This record gives sequence, structure tokens and C-alpha cells, in this order.
Amino acid sequence: MNVAGDHPGDELSALLDGELELDEAIAVRTHVEGCPACTEELHALRATRLAVRTLPGVDPASGVMAAMVERLRAGALHHGGHDVARVIPLAARRRRAGAAASVAATVALVVLGLSVLEPEVYRPGVSDAVDRHAASVEAMAAGGLMRVDGGNEKLRPFEPVTPTTAPSLDLRALPAPFSAPEILAGGYRLVEAFAHPSHPEGLQLVYEWDGYALSVFETPGQLDFDALPAGGKRIEVGGADGWRWESPQVAGRVVVYEQDGLVVTVVGDEPGEAVLDAARSIPPPRSRSLGQRLGDVGAELLEALGP
Repeated sequence: MNVAGDHPGDELSALLDGELELDEAIAVRTHVEGCPACTEELHALRATRLAVRTLPGVDPASGVMAAMVERLRAGALHHGGHDVARVIPLAARRRRAGAAASVAATVALVVLGLSVLEPEVYRPGVSDAVDRHAASVEAMAAGGLMRVDGGNEKLRPFEPVTPTTAPSLDLRALPAPFSAPEILAGGYRLVEAFAHPSHPEGLQLVYEWDGYALSVFETPGQLDFDALPAGGKRIEVGGADGWRWESPQVAGRVVVYEQDGLVVTVVGDEPGEAVLDAARSIPPPRSRSLGQRLGDVGAELLEALGP
């Protein structure tokens, strides 16, 4: 791991467990000392581990263990069974022993299956993305944040839009899996980042180049290709399975793809291959930290333990 350029993820947990080689441990500690976000995550991870280890033993509601094992089994089968060999035998041994599983044991079981949790299905509103792109660009141009005119073939919104933007985001605190590259193919330069207008966990990045604007919407989820409008075709986007809208109104200037649980919608004014080239230059999603995945697992666990 190159912690000088990346934030450590699972290495934080490995550091607490003493599983890193000496040079790796030094590199991670050096990074943490100079990174407030990773310092906070390390403290939170240490507190979470302590809390889990000190939980009292209780009997879970009837069927909880079987339900959790079945959910992990289904997820593992979808991913080629990578974790089911570790998860299922543990549950089976506990059932054979006839001992009541504690909450701490249930948490431990779920943690073993972190990688099999499926992202929620996401159906991007691509026409809404075009409208949001136009509204954001008009507002930013009116405020002097960018100089764009879209040329003679400017991408038009599907509905009349009011110039507006969502709340700005601090890129210094951008969590994984999001990424905000400063430059995209074609010379597009990042101008601003906003919260996604229709998804509380997403973001919108706005770029400009030589009078043209381009928006990148990033949203966690699993892309539902069947929900995309007619008039498009499946394509490859940077090694990911994607889709390009070829209808006359947008003329290929909307590209959607999903990679590692992140759905990316790219909308741009520039005609030709510019939008697709920009989409293909977007780096892969950043790996989510152990702390983030523990949060997801906690939500799943609470749902399973509920009435």
C-alpha cells in the first residue's frame, strides 16, 4: 500500500491487530499522524472493537442467526462464494453446540461476510441529470464561477430549469468510494462539487473546458440497466459495463456506468466523443474503509434483530 498517496483502509484494522510488517506499520502510523480523518477513523475503529468485545451475551430473537447466515450465503453465491466457506461453518458449529449466540458473536459472524453485502439497486434519472447539469451550469455561470456557452450545439434540458445548485461539498473530506479528479480527458478542469440533488449519499462534480461544461454524478448502488431510457446502447467504459444515450436530443452526450458499487452518470455539452472520453478517464472508485463497511453491516444487523 502506498499510504503517501492513499488513505489506509483495512490496514488500520491490521495495525490494531499487529498484523502489519514493520515497514508497513511505520508507513500507516506516519500517515495517520498527519491525517485528521484517518486519526478519527482509527480512534472510532478502536472504540468499536472495544465495544463489541465487551457486549453482554444475550439470546437473539428466534431465527436471527439462520436469517443472517442465509443472507450471507445468497450474497456469497452472487460473488462466487468467496466468504461462505468461512461464514457458514462458524454458524453451523454454534448451532451444533446448542449454545445461544451472543450479539457479539452475531456481529463477528457478519464481519466475516463484509464483502458479500450487495449495494442497493439504483435507477438513475438520466433526463433529470441533464436538467440538473443545465441548472447548475447556468447558476455557476451567472455567479462568475465558470465561463461557458456550450457552443452552437449546447445540450438543452428536457424541461425549463431554474438556475440553481445543491449545497457545496468539501472535497478534502470526500469519503470513499467517491473520487473527484482535478482533470479529465479533453482538458476538463474541476470547478465545484455539490451534493447530489436527488440522492442523499451522492455527489455532483462540475467541470469546464473552453466554453463547454460537464457534470459527473456519483451515487452508491448497483445500476439497473433495464430502467434506462430507450434510445441507448451498452458500451464499455474504462473496463466497466456502461450505457450511452444515443437519442437525437442528447446525441451521445450522456454516459452511465457502474463499477464496484458506484453508479456514475456523465453529462456534457461538447458533442462527439468528448463525454465518453471523459467518462473513460474517471479513476475507479476508492476502496471503502473497514469503518464504513462496519457501519453498513451494523445497519443490516439492526434490521435483522428488529421485530
